[in-house]
Amino acid sequence: MKKIIINSSIIFAMCFIFHFAYQVLPNFITSIISPVNESIYEHFKMLFMTTLIFSLFEIPFIKNTNNLYFKIYLRSMLSTTLLCIIYLPIYNLIGENMPVTIFILFISILLTEIVISKISIKKHFNILNILSVTFLIIDIILLTYLTYFPPHTSLFYDTNDKIYGIKTK
Repeated sequence: MKKIIINSSIIFAMCFIFHFAYQVLPNFITSIISPVNESIYEHFKMLFMTTLIFSLFEIPFIKNTNNLYFKIYLRSMLSTTLLCIIYLPIYNLIGENMPVTIFILFISILLTEIVISKISIKKHFNILNILSVTFLIIDIILLTYLTYFPPHTSLFYDTNDKIYGIKTK
């Protein structure tokens, strides 16, 4: 349980750092890992990238590396999926509420870490790792594409600046 709390706290703290990375250093790299506006989508992207980067830094400390890339992919997808499942109905019900949003973010991360800690696949499946890396690459490309060419739907709309995508100067 201690590792779950530590991992969750680190990922949660990283989210705050990543949240402002594009504002501080606006460039292509930070646009991939950080929100470029205040839309819901950009914050889902931020969580996906935060958990992915945390997982990559965690690799040297992992003892059981069976299906490691699958676990990395699962962590990134599950955290984002849980955030979406928990956050969107509450947002649609009460609207934007920063304390609630931050609480839901932490709960999503914590639940993900609990699930990830319970997964133990004894046998190594090469195909699982190959597919996971392939899907990670596809997801990163898709997330980046949607940052630069967002569809005009509410998920991609920044209600603060009244824009889709990256703010032009």
